[in-house]
Amino acid sequence: MTVETMTLTEVSQILRISEHTARNRLSMGLPMPPSFRVGRRRLFLKQEVERWLAAQAGTDNRH
Repeated sequence: MTVETMTLTEVSQILRISEHTARNRLSMGLPMPPSFRVGRRRLFLKQEVERWLAAQAGTDNRH
């Protein structure tokens, strides 16, 4: 099983927001895909980002 992760930079590019805005949203508890920290890095599971985006669009395709 391969677990693919994404960085905050990659997620902010997908969301079309600046990395600074993404960091602010996380610190303020505003809606963002689930994430976790590894050391100083904030990572996102690619599968969870895709699931979160689908839910935001109202097309959640969970199996």
